[in-house]
Amino acid sequence: MKGKTGALGSARIITLAAVAGVAFGPGFAAAQSLSADQMIEGLARKPKANTRSLVIGKPAPATPSMDAEDRDFLRSLPARGLKVEAKAKLDEIVAEKDLPKINLEIHFAYDSARIDEDSIPDLVKLGTALNHPALVQSRVVLNGHTDAAGGDAYNLDLSEERAAAVRDYLIDHFPIDGHRLIAIGYGEERLKNPHHPDADENRRVEVINLGAY
Repeated sequence: MKGKTGALGSARIITLAAVAGVAFGPGFAAAQSLSADQMIEGLARKPKANTRSLVIGKPAPATPSMDAEDRDFLRSLPARGLKVEAKAKLDEIVAEKDLPKINLEIHFAYDSARIDEDSIPDLVKLGTALNHPALVQSRVVLNGHTDAAGGDAYNLDLSEERAAAVRDYLIDHFPIDGHRLIAIGYGEERLKNPHHPDADENRRVEVINLGAY
């Protein structure tokens, strides 16, 4: 049926992208799952050096912190059902502040938001990471993405359902306040591999650390 996203392939690929302070470059594809420690390292917020004002013999000052308006906006985000305008503003803040993120390829049942058993170990490690002292006070965005198979509207809904399924699993199995986790669907809007729009790597959940809530 037109509009359905098929089940994922057997290979599980987890990539770490645009993470400050980690020794992997953008788009780095790991051959195996990240450990909980690697997830913590990838999601931990690290201040950037401001090289323009670097003084010889002194450490570079940290990048200015987020202003109060943006911080209040992030704190006010609902756990689900972001409006288009709010999603656009969130995207702008994430890009501008280069917030730390990781991409997890999560397997689901065909045309479903039911998480496959083979992805549970990765969610267990993510739940463990989110309870680490470095992250336990952070609000986290779970962005769901699909491949390009099927209709845009259908994939948008499915991607949010899958992000919400990851959110529900973490809340049900770990002492995580539901307010901390924000589930958003992007459908096929942001293909990781646009040259192969139906590739497995496009079906993923992006985890972004928004900072203390």
